[in-house]
This record gives sequence, C-alpha cells and structure tokens, in this order.
Amino acid sequence: MCTVTQRVDEGRRRLLALVAGAPVLGVALAACGSDPRPKAAPGPRATLDADVKLRWRAVHAEQALLALHAATVAAHPDLAERLQPLTAHHDEHLAALRDDGPLPYGAGDGAPAAAAEVAGDPEAALAAVADAERAAADACVVASLAAAGPRLAAMLASVAASEAGHGVVLA
Repeated sequence: MCTVTQRVDEGRRRLLALVAGAPVLGVALAACGSDPRPKAAPGPRATLDADVKLRWRAVHAEQALLALHAATVAAHPDLAERLQPLTAHHDEHLAALRDDGPLPYGAGDGAPAAAAEVAGDPEAALAAVADAERAAADACVVASLAAAGPRLAAMLASVAASEAGHGVVLA
C-alpha cells in the first residue's frame, strides 16, 4: 500500500531527475563562472562570517551617516553645499562595501536608515554631523583592526581616514 508521503517523495525524485537532466542546468552553471570576483575568500568559516558581519555593520553605519546628512540638509538647506562632497564620499563608501562580497540577507539593499534628529541651530546641526563622522571613523578603525581579510581591513581603514577627515573639515 502506498502512503501519501511515498507519493510525494516519488514526485520530488522525478522532478529532481527532470531538472538535473535539463540542458538549462549546464548553461546556468556555466554562467556562474563568469563573475571574476571570488565567491568566498580562503580561510575558516568563522573568520569569513566575522568579516561579513564587519562589512554589514559598516554598511549600516554608512547608511546612518547618509541619513544624517540628508536630514541635516532637509532641516538646513544652506548647509547642502558644504555637506554635498562629504555625502558623495559616503555614497562611494557604501557602494564599495556592498560590491566587496556577499552580505547577509537584506543588508545590501538600498533601505534607508532611520531618520536622524537634527538640531534647530545650523551650527549645532553641523557639530552633530562632525561628531557622528568622528565616531564613525573610530568605529571603522576598530573594525579594520578586527578584520581577518587584508582587503576588508584596508577598505575599512580607508573609510576611517575619510570619515576622520570629514570630522576635521566640518569642525
């Protein structure tokens, strides 16, 4: 006597056999090799996972800085010209971090960070942006020291240097 579970399993096996023999599979597998970036770096999985988490945190930090810049410009349009070059740097940082490899589900999308509160006084708002830039630079220095991969460490150190420079420019 055949049970429902056996029929489902037989159906799955037939479907897998059909898919495995399909010529499309060969084309799909050949296309996977066309990306020149490595799919995974060498090293133990725990180390790789730690680096992915570091990049994920850096992506979120860049999104938060971009949100702060946008909120500051929205509240104080006269600061737009001063913040625009720095905002462009953050866009570049975000793109480089996203393009460097896989990120956890949902981390690579363009989801904006939560809206930041902005002081009513333009000078206080600019000082808050400068403080945020310095804090982000410090966090990137710590992350670059924790990174196992030299490429990620260098990228985070470069981002840290840029953000430290932003803090100086805005002070």
